[in-house]
Amino acid sequence: MRIIVVVLLIIFMLIAAAPQLFSAELIDRVVAYVDDHAITYSEFWDKFGKLKKALPDITEEEAVNSMINNLLLLEQAHKMRLEASTDDDLVKEYIEMRIKSRVFIKEDQLAAYYAAHSKEFGGRDYLSVRDEIEKYLSELEINKQLKEHLQDLRKQSNIVIQLRS
Repeated sequence: MRIIVVVLLIIFMLIAAAPQLFSAELIDRVVAYVDDHAITYSEFWDKFGKLKKALPDITEEEAVNSMINNLLLLEQAHKMRLEASTDDDLVKEYIEMRIKSRVFIKEDQLAAYYAAHSKEFGGRDYLSVRDEIEKYLSELEINKQLKEHLQDLRKQSNIVIQLRS
């Protein structure tokens, strides 16, 4: 009799616990894969919220692509064994070493830009605006090379975006 009571008690406990044992709760889903790294829904919305404050017109697709680009650059920085206190600093250091250090604007490019845009400088002479021109042209070239580098990294990577459910 005691065995039957124990067996019935175990069966009752299993039936009571069955919903918790046999049901799955969705905690987080994946919105994108970059090689062997997943970007979760919660990570995405956290980042998207921050980006939306800085760039109100940013779309979800642009935000997930920004996160993918960041992961690709972080992976490259780790391969180079770079170190920094934050992931953002690590990406900046990687861009500094891999892209920025290789950009050089020649003097004739600066002079040509000044000649073509002299009216925009309000009559200031070339020497007084030379550094501004160099900074501007350098940033353009860095952005161009970074975009090309990211395109190459994307071609070499397995990227899957599942933004919409």
